[in-house]
Amino acid sequence: MFEKQKVVFTGAPASGKTTLLNSVNHAEISCFDEVSRAVISALQAKGSRRPFLENPLAFSEALFEQRLHDYFEETTTPVQLYDRGIHDVVAYLNELGADMPCGMESDCKNFTYDKVFIFPPWEAIFKQDKERIEKFNESIKLHRALVETYTAFGMECIEVPRVSVVKRLTFILENL
Repeated sequence: MFEKQKVVFTGAPASGKTTLLNSVNHAEISCFDEVSRAVISALQAKGSRRPFLENPLAFSEALFEQRLHDYFEETTTPVQLYDRGIHDVVAYLNELGADMPCGMESDCKNFTYDKVFIFPPWEAIFKQDKERIEKFNESIKLHRALVETYTAFGMECIEVPRVSVVKRLTFILENL
């Protein structure tokens, strides 16, 4: 049914990416979870309050390495669906004004996604928690940085409508 493709969910923090990814139950789609929560939790357990802001380069390199690993993970399904991609790391660094390690730019040019579904900021569902520490106004800025980054690397961003999970999933499946 589906052709071979790498698909990424990206966009504003707390905009429904993970909830939607968790609702995907399709024999032809392999889903890869967001890795940043695990990295943040581990660093917070060691006393870091805001790991990304305290050491953006080390934090970003850890995320990038894990996301790149997922990118190359072998699956038997035609569709690989990622909750955030390697380009997200670059967007966050750009938004912070931090330098990007030289290898990241090269990898981002060489390893792109066939489809990019972007989830816009959605205040009605936005919630902060222990790992998601951004405020809503920060999520708006990060969303813009993500659109700019994916576009700069030659990928078209398909905006996911602010509708129910079922309708969002239908939209995604119709656009694969």
